[in-house]
Amino acid sequence: MPDTTDQSETHSSWTTSLAFWLALLAAIGVYALVALSPKLLTYIQLRQDYQAKQRRLVSIEHEVEDLDQVVDSLARDPEFVRKLASVEFGARRPGEERIPLDEHLQLSIRDNDPVFETQPNSLPWYGSVVAPFATQQQLRGTLLLAAATILIGAFMFLQPSLTAADAENRPAESGRPDKLFARYRQPY
Repeated sequence: MPDTTDQSETHSSWTTSLAFWLALLAAIGVYALVALSPKLLTYIQLRQDYQAKQRRLVSIEHEVEDLDQVVDSLARDPEFVRKLASVEFGARRPGEERIPLDEHLQLSIRDNDPVFETQPNSLPWYGSVVAPFATQQQLRGTLLLAAATILIGAFMFLQPSLTAADAENRPAESGRPDKLFARYRQPY
């Protein structure tokens, strides 16, 4: 019979210890979520701003390349200059026939549409998940209270129980309200 008692005590002690450490990890996770979410949200916003500026920079670089080609063509190609003058100023050669086109089909050197469309300033899906934990003070306070409650509960209720030898040395305490604090008292 003592062998089964030892096994159940060992099993109970092992599960209690596992529950204690899992509760501590849960409290750490909740605290980390509250403490790190503002920094993570700032990082996400800065990275998104950086990517938008990079897209704009690439767009401007493409525009500069196109304008450099126009400048080179103006300096070296007289035919291009004639075509440009004809488009911009309506100049025609004698006997030249013009075919009217829709505006979107006409040659226009001044079209400077960006190569990359800029996206609106919205957070990615993971930024939207982090944002409430970073900005809502009531939620943050509730989570910190939950972490503290988990810690207190873990230290009060998930400690290994008294061994049989310690229980024999202590006076009978059944029915007393301070049974929870009995493990913290000095042995007699």
